[in-house]
Amino acid sequence: MASARALGGAIPTSRTTYIGKGRGRGRGAAAGDGSPRQPGSQAGSAGTDQRQLLGVAGILELLETAPSTNAESLAEQVFKEAEASINTGDEVTKFAHSLYKWTLQAPDRAKNAAIACNAVGQLERDNIKFRSPFLQTLKKDYDSRNEWKDVEETRWVSLACLVCQFYKEFRVAGNYVAALESPALTCIEMLLSTSSIKCHVYGVEQLCDLGPILYPKNSEKIDEMMDDLRRRLLASDTLSSSRVLFLEALEFYAGGWEMDETAVDYYTNKKAGI
Repeated sequence: MASARALGGAIPTSRTTYIGKGRGRGRGAAAGDGSPRQPGSQAGSAGTDQRQLLGVAGILELLETAPSTNAESLAEQVFKEAEASINTGDEVTKFAHSLYKWTLQAPDRAKNAAIACNAVGQLERDNIKFRSPFLQTLKKDYDSRNEWKDVEETRWVSLACLVCQFYKEFRVAGNYVAALESPALTCIEMLLSTSSIKCHVYGVEQLCDLGPILYPKNSEKIDEMMDDLRRRLLASDTLSSSRVLFLEALEFYAGGWEMDETAVDYYTNKKAGI
């Protein structure tokens, strides 16, 4: 994976693009560091329009409950709260580490976490930018993933989803960050290559979500990945749940990374019990 410095630097269609329909948001308490939510400081305009700031725990609670379908609105909320309530370099670092820890507790949190990271990536206090401690921690875990992923599956799947969604959401001058492209593709491939149903669920989800973005420059690699899914779809030792997921990915791929509403509803219902 590229250095932290390098890393710092839905596709609309006429039909339905993949948005992970049927999967829920992350569950559980929002305070990523395990501490109770504390009241924030007061902010106001001309001493009149005062409101209570959310602080770090409150921002995590916002990310926990907010739908990711309106990324622009969520990003604006996160930026305003962080800008108003985080005042020192130490607080920037704490926010980065708290958000990272919170994200790796559940794979479904990756989308909103990536939106938040894109919103506050340039947040700086005392010469410390948010993206520096966040990306340093991300890079460390990504580089060491083979040492721990088999014994910490939820954390590994969450990290893989975060890398994928970070690639999708993060922009430099309006462009995707090239340094994140290979790690995102690697994470998808690793999720799909295991025998774990949980890995298959999120591997297919990320493949369908990022496929339209990754395919133009990685067509040969993704074609090989889909050929492997076809072989495994027909293998006698492939579980029925995995077959449903593989078939969904193959149909989405065959349709040019599009799927009509009838098919989306079909797979949503089929995956309900997985």
